[in-house]
Amino acid sequence: MAARGWLQRRVLALPVGLCLLALLALLQPAAAAEAVRVQRAWITDHSAGAAAPEREVRLPDAWEHTAPARNGRVSYRLDLPDAALQVERPALFARRIGNVFRIRLNGHSVVEVGSEQRPLSNYSQEPQFVRLPKALVRPAGNVLVIEVIGEPRREAGLSSLWVGHERELERLYEHALDVQVRGGWFLISASGTMGVLGLLVAWRTRQSMYSWFAAANLVWAWRIGALNLHHPGPWSWLLHLCFELSYSVFVATIAMFLLAMVQRDHLVGRRLLGAYMAGAVLLSVVNAAANLPVLRTLHLLLTLAVTTGMALYLAHYTVRERSRTGALLCLSALGGVGFGARDWIVFRLQHDYEAYTWARYAIVLLLFVMGWRLVEDYARTLLRLRDLNRNLQDTLDNKQRELEALFDDRRDVERQQAAGAERDRILREMHDGLGGRLVGAITLAQQLGTPPGTTTAPALLQELRLALDDCLVELRLSLDSLEAEQRTLGEALAEMRFRVEPSLRAAGIRLVWSVDDAAMDTELCPGETLQVLRIVREAFTNIIKHAQASVVRLSLEQRDGQLSLSVLDNGLLQRSTPGARQPIAMPSGKRGLSNMKKRADSLGARIDIGPHPEGWCVRLQLPKRAQAMPGS
Repeated sequence: MAARGWLQRRVLALPVGLCLLALLALLQPAAAAEAVRVQRAWITDHSAGAAAPEREVRLPDAWEHTAPARNGRVSYRLDLPDAALQVERPALFARRIGNVFRIRLNGHSVVEVGSEQRPLSNYSQEPQFVRLPKALVRPAGNVLVIEVIGEPRREAGLSSLWVGHERELERLYEHALDVQVRGGWFLISASGTMGVLGLLVAWRTRQSMYSWFAAANLVWAWRIGALNLHHPGPWSWLLHLCFELSYSVFVATIAMFLLAMVQRDHLVGRRLLGAYMAGAVLLSVVNAAANLPVLRTLHLLLTLAVTTGMALYLAHYTVRERSRTGALLCLSALGGVGFGARDWIVFRLQHDYEAYTWARYAIVLLLFVMGWRLVEDYARTLLRLRDLNRNLQDTLDNKQRELEALFDDRRDVERQQAAGAERDRILREMHDGLGGRLVGAITLAQQLGTPPGTTTAPALLQELRLALDDCLVELRLSLDSLEAEQRTLGEALAEMRFRVEPSLRAAGIRLVWSVDDAAMDTELCPGETLQVLRIVREAFTNIIKHAQASVVRLSLEQRDGQLSLSVLDNGLLQRSTPGARQPIAMPSGKRGLSNMKKRADSLGARIDIGPHPEGWCVRLQLPKRAQAMPGS
């Protein structure tokens, strides 16, 4: 674990070190071969009067400190080396020249930038590359005069000058453009983009940390490009006041962001930063009114002290908490302190007018830290979602196993209930059907015990045989009801005909079969088919026992989707014939007709039992819902 932590710290420090090296390489000036650097000049302060003496200065010269009046006028006279101008295309390069200036070579105007006492874009932050006309160059004694006109709230001065071939100086000029102009626009784009991104993240996550980061980046993007406005109008003083305060606002918001990242944005820290902002506002307002460079120096020193304090606090937090995030923040804060201290020493103490500013690039380190934090948050969120998905999947698997177990238990219970219900049905059917027939057969057997020679013995034997046939048919019907194979109603009736017709012939009854082809293939549920067969069987039994019929007709037809089944016998007509034989009374319990009605009610069907013009008829009409059409 210790080796892993050491490796992680080295990996985290590597990108920060690479960023620092890239910045240092960018800020280092490129060497120019065969170009001559001019660092001596004679300055004349025209604001002191017409008889102002000319004195020698060493370039770079920060006019703000050598002649502390930002809105004056001075002239720099430079003796150019003759050898550097004896080239095909002579030129000069300067890193910085006051915001409004004019250049004359040997008394002839070469270039003019800006106009006197008119606020323009901050040209003093841009490098200048001037091509010198070959016709104006003398063989010797070339004199260059640069007149610099100061503006209120603008720094003025002159950096060193390089004189030589145009090709050699273009390299210096392009490098200066990268650092002072293009780099600034890159920072504006990067800071503005990260600021908008921070606002969106803050809006979605409701975390103040991202709000502070967004505010800091937007303020920094505005600061870099604020003084590049042309013609700001009468609000120039307000623009400069906001520019002075923007540095402090940036430092305060970045400090709140850093404290929020390490979860230490308590009331004490807020109060200290509030006191710092109050001091910054006071120094900026007084400096705007009095125009004293020393106030600007104190303001920047106060900002540097706050930044240093924040870096030390983060270092203490990192050591105590052993936080990887704290280490990154501490490195970025120390980088900002180093860049700020360097700029404060170079610009406020050494007054180096041609040096590049490094502090503006410190935001790159913070952008890297923020990007790292977003990546960490995203990776942490993915890991958390992966764990949640894993836990959710485990929970779903457990619930699925529980549901499968419950389903198996429920299926076993339903299977047991279905088996019990089927057993009860079989017992009930056998009790009502086979049991009743057996009771009748037993009664007939008891009647056979009468003294021999009685005339009723043959008839009783006949009735006993018929009763036993009924028992056999009932037993077969009960066994058929247990078959799982689906049968049509026509097939079930045909099988029943096969089993009942011998009993009808033995009773002297002829069966007439009339079944429509459309009704032959009608399918019912197994339970409904059994109920229909029970009704038909009961009708046949009554005919055999009581009707004294000679013909019975079974009809099955289907009309308009409604199924109609009828059993019609001519017994009523036969009994009305004189001398007809009367049947022997059977102990049926008078339950046959009521059983048929109950079975019809269970089917939801209509049953009509009664006289018919041709005899006695049992008609069963099944509703449409009780049928299953062919092929279903």
